[in-house]
Order: sequence, then structure tokens, then C-alpha cells
Amino acid sequence: MNWRKTTVAEAEARHPGNPDVPRLQHVFGGLHREWEALKAAMQPGDELYAFHSSPESWHALAGRRGFALVRNGKVVRKVVTLLN
Repeated sequence: MNWRKTTVAEAEARHPGNPDVPRLQHVFGGLHREWEALKAAMQPGDELYAFHSSPESWHALAGRRGFALVRNGKVVRKVVTLLN
């Protein structure tokens, strides 16, 4: 798994939604509620990471990409934005 520290602003800029489709118009589209729940769960000192699995996992149809909320070194909530 590859991890990269990010911010809420960067994550939202990468997933702006689609204003032409009502259910996808919000940030993170169909995952808007999950994303908002992750943000609501954030506490001081938490970190946000973008993650994606290895190329091998994608070739094996087991790939994952998304964002993880990390607290004291442990993932406490995540939003998977793409999987195969």
C-alpha cells in the first residue's frame, strides 16, 4: 500500500463532484456523506492520507484507492474512492 499525507482541501480539489448530475454534484459525488462523516470525525492531531494499493493488486482485480483518517498511527476511518 502506498500512502501520501494530504489535506482536506487537496482531497476535495481532486474530487469536486459533477454539477450536471444531481446525486454527484457535491464534493466526492456519491461518496459525499462518507467524506463528510470522515471530516466530522477529525480531531486535533489527526492526519489525512491518500492511499492506493500496489500495481499487482490492480492486476489481480483487488486494487483500492482512497483516503484514510489516521489517529495515533491507526486508521480510524476511510473512504474508498476507487476499487476493482
